[in-house]
Amino acid sequence: MSRRPRIKLEKPIAHYHVMTRTAQQEFYLGDDYVPGFKQVMLDIFQDVASVFYVDILAWVIMDNHYHLCLEVQKPPKDAEDLRRRFERLQEINVGKRRWQPNLADACYKRFTDLSEFMKSVNYRTAIAFNGARGTKGHLWGARYKSKIVEDENGLLKVMCYIEHNPVTAGLCRTSSAYPWCSAGYLKRGLARGEAIDFPAIDFLKNQPRKRRARNYIELVDELALRLQGLPSDPEIGIKSYALPISDAELEAWRKEFASKAPEDWSHQAFGSEAFQREIALQEQTKMQKVTKVRREAVKRRRCESDDQGAKNKHM
Repeated sequence: MSRRPRIKLEKPIAHYHVMTRTAQQEFYLGDDYVPGFKQVMLDIFQDVASVFYVDILAWVIMDNHYHLCLEVQKPPKDAEDLRRRFERLQEINVGKRRWQPNLADACYKRFTDLSEFMKSVNYRTAIAFNGARGTKGHLWGARYKSKIVEDENGLLKVMCYIEHNPVTAGLCRTSSAYPWCSAGYLKRGLARGEAIDFPAIDFLKNQPRKRRARNYIELVDELALRLQGLPSDPEIGIKSYALPISDAELEAWRKEFASKAPEDWSHQAFGSEAFQREIALQEQTKMQKVTKVRREAVKRRRCESDDQGAKNKHM
């Protein structure tokens, strides 16, 4: 059976929700296997993102899978920027290749590709895991799953869904209490007095730059409580601004989160029905092209085999 074609948008900026599970869904990412491996994974996420034209908007690392919400960019080609990214890649790889101008096109194609980013992340994490344990074999199971996010409203919803994973698993009451998600990571950074430039998405566009990260944490924590049917926590400080979601929207979110709609991997789009149909049509069209190419290749090989058989017969 043909492998399902991956749909990626050819746009200056596209957003994706991706997820990868461990082989056999074992709890390989927990401390029982490799103590501190989640930090190793986070370092790899950040290293690879520094090479690719990818921003990680939200993430969570559980014991047997991880989620990322990614912004994949296709900016105008800049040879100097590509050179810096190539040299950063050599630094990470401890490589010795030198930059050549004729590498620009290949580097741009690779550094703006979602699949190449995920391939690099999963390869490096697998190498690190096996190296720490002195083992060989697969860390990850099937291919990574991905969904294209239609707009910023859907983007915020996906980010909150990702942050909500440890709450759903019963590991914590609020997202920021879990250390291995972006909300918890941001909260620790703010506690250390770090300046965090959080992306200006959705309602955060109207917030002061220095308040965006804090307001995002407050949002996901307040949502975590409300989605559990728990009262607001005065310590969260949500009253510093109006919660940008109505009660009706919150109820819709609750239903979507309960049904795991943001990670319904049966289709590759998250958004309106029209958007889902559009992406499904792209997938169908791409699958038809792939099938046609494969059939032609099989037909060509059969003809070549028949020709060779005829030649052998007359020899």
